[in-house]
Amino acid sequence: MYDYIIKNATVYTGLNESPKQVDVAILDNKIKLISPTEEVDPKAKKIIDAEGYLLTPGFIDPHASTGFGYFFADAVNHKLHQGITTEVFGNCGVSPAPVGEHLVDSMKSLSNEVGFPFSWRSLEEYFEKIENKLQFNIATLIGHNTLRIGNMTDWGNLKAAQLVSMKQSLKFSMQEGALGLSTALVEPPGCFADIQEVVELAKIVAAKGGVYAAHIRNEKNDVEEAVEEALLVSKTAKVKALLSHFKIAEEKNWGKIGKVLNMLEQFNEDNPNIPVAIDVYPYTAMTNQLRGFVPKGYCDDEIINTTALFDKQALQNVEKYIEQNKYDLGKMLVISEEIKAFFGKTMKEIQIENGWTAAETMAEVLSKNIGTWIAYHSISQADVDKAILWKRAMVCTDSWSYPVNMESNISEEPHPRSYGAFTSFLENYVVKNKKLTWQEAVYKITALPATFFGLEGRGQIKDGYYADLVLINPKSLKTNATYLEPKKLSDGVEYLWVNGKIVIEDKVINKSLAGKVLTLKRESVSPLTH
Repeated sequence: MYDYIIKNATVYTGLNESPKQVDVAILDNKIKLISPTEEVDPKAKKIIDAEGYLLTPGFIDPHASTGFGYFFADAVNHKLHQGITTEVFGNCGVSPAPVGEHLVDSMKSLSNEVGFPFSWRSLEEYFEKIENKLQFNIATLIGHNTLRIGNMTDWGNLKAAQLVSMKQSLKFSMQEGALGLSTALVEPPGCFADIQEVVELAKIVAAKGGVYAAHIRNEKNDVEEAVEEALLVSKTAKVKALLSHFKIAEEKNWGKIGKVLNMLEQFNEDNPNIPVAIDVYPYTAMTNQLRGFVPKGYCDDEIINTTALFDKQALQNVEKYIEQNKYDLGKMLVISEEIKAFFGKTMKEIQIENGWTAAETMAEVLSKNIGTWIAYHSISQADVDKAILWKRAMVCTDSWSYPVNMESNISEEPHPRSYGAFTSFLENYVVKNKKLTWQEAVYKITALPATFFGLEGRGQIKDGYYADLVLINPKSLKTNATYLEPKKLSDGVEYLWVNGKIVIEDKVINKSLAGKVLTLKRESVSPLTH
């Protein structure tokens, strides 16, 4: 007897192929496709009539951040309600392990601040701490910044012995099951690394068939050069590469995306064994702290006396800085609720209402809250569309899993993508605007990332594959998270299974801890989950 039989659903297998009308069974943690010619009146503990619904593999989020949130209950509810059953974290240069000698004190401080128990050094030890706390499947990359901070004190002066230590640490983490390496070359300490350092580390990853995920050095004016660097790392190290949260920001750079995608296409034609892919979130705004839009030195320290911004020379410098960078105050939406007078208004609206200059507007808002957050619409919708529609594009949340109602303010001001990236993708690109078919869209969020990361037995509805499944009502599919109300759950997921265990039933989430640690095949260290 099967555990579940899902009857009459329109089944999208995850491959870019026409849907099937086939009954799907779950037995233990695996999928079984039921052929009417093979089984007559099969039995199950529960039979679900899914007429009018879509059954797909569980969605895979290729770009999550830290792995500290899993220690808390209900940490991934906002992702489960989008249909996500697996996430790859450790992106943008930061992972929870390995913890080198010079990182220990910082980890202790962070654990006290956030509230997670820190008691590991290696990736294997971290896995052991969280493997029984998982609502869905997780896999991790190893952060380049994590390696640097753990093994270096002077970030601008890498010694040969330190590189050896980093390579050894990365190699062992790959043996313990990491999927690859991630960098954030746009910020310290990664920004101090030259390409040769990254190549040497990427070679370790290539030897295990892993992935190099690159937050490139520049996503604005010098994006072409930054992409070329990532491609050079890929080619030199012979490693497949993923360009993280792919976008090109600021209006003066809009339209460059065609050229960059052509670069990626050409690279893939020339290097078919080490394909390059991208992940994208389907939004035109980034969330940033407002103080990042004034010259360095004025608001770098959170305890700075912001009255300095009202100095005549400072106002002139800020005004010039805004003009030089062509910042558009009309595209900056204040999303910090603490400033009630300005919340929900654009900086341009605030400027006009008060008769201030652009610099005075910056000074006034920052004087109310130096930590003010804004949603900055600096990305072209046409560019987002081109990126998402590219054949090797995956969809991501670019957010970490944590319960946002925690007492500890670890979430800052969340971007609505945390709660709505996948739902928004399906709603806008399939249901409303019909830029993609269901089969094309489902492929981008299931089989494509599963294959790219080497997640065996995931990403398809296929006999013998793990039963990570989502049953969707396409008529109720809706993104509810907005820039001003980013913590609203998505609608449309009726049922969801992780490793054969039901996690969402009749739209209601349960307390199941069905997730597993997913790893690459390991040589000398026995895996936790295979």
